[in-house]
Amino acid sequence: MAQEIVAIREVLKKSGYRIRKQPKKPSWTVYVTDDKSYRLTYQPAPISDWVLQPQDNDASRHTLFNLIQRALTKRPVNITTIGIS
Repeated sequence: MAQEIVAIREVLKKSGYRIRKQPKKPSWTVYVTDDKSYRLTYQPAPISDWVLQPQDNDASRHTLFNLIQRALTKRPVNITTIGIS
């Protein structure tokens, strides 16, 4: 999971997103704008998947989803049902 976190953070920072780690949780707030953010959380077993919330149909969420998915596909990880759809 540590490699996934590094890959995700790297891609998001290079794309201009601000990221803030949540204390004591495998969770990050990803700021799209000052007024719009999403929470990216790693859900441990039995789910063992990344979740991006809230789930909405905003274009910024789809862009963020694609960036995260791209970061994860560069790593040997099961992304068949990345919980960020």
